[in-house]
Amino acid sequence: MIAGPIIMSLRPEPYARMQEGAKRHEFRRRLSGELPGAFLYLAAPVSSIVAYAEFGCPVVGTPEELAALAEADEPGAYADTLRYFEGLARGFALPLLVVTPIEALPLAELRERFGYTPPRSYRRQAPDSELARELAARLEAAGGLPAPERESDRPHHQPE
Repeated sequence: MIAGPIIMSLRPEPYARMQEGAKRHEFRRRLSGELPGAFLYLAAPVSSIVAYAEFGCPVVGTPEELAALAEADEPGAYADTLRYFEGLARGFALPLLVVTPIEALPLAELRERFGYTPPRSYRRQAPDSELARELAARLEAAGGLPAPERESDRPHHQPE
């Protein structure tokens, strides 16, 4: 079975740090199943799907381990990352491999044309939906390639 695309919500500030190369991991409190890549929806004031991010194998760690990883990427990020994972025994860091900007798909169009409301964290779309086809077309137009659909298609590496 081919899985549909995932849409992940982010604030505009972390996305800007991704584009600059300063942010090299996306941290998540929960992760269900494989997440080889996701279309990135930026919250207000941008309120649009603006890019596709390809991820490496997730790193699972304690809040302290993940905060140390964030600090290594972005000095000064330890305390905020530790606060983000507060109350959890473990969390996830998704290594960013490639971020491909696409033609923006604004919230108004998402709602009117697709009846879509962006998720708080992330959500998988039906593979045969009109939204999935539109996102695939925008990624292809941007020169991006779809991420592998199965874990067995992906190269494996050990986290440091």
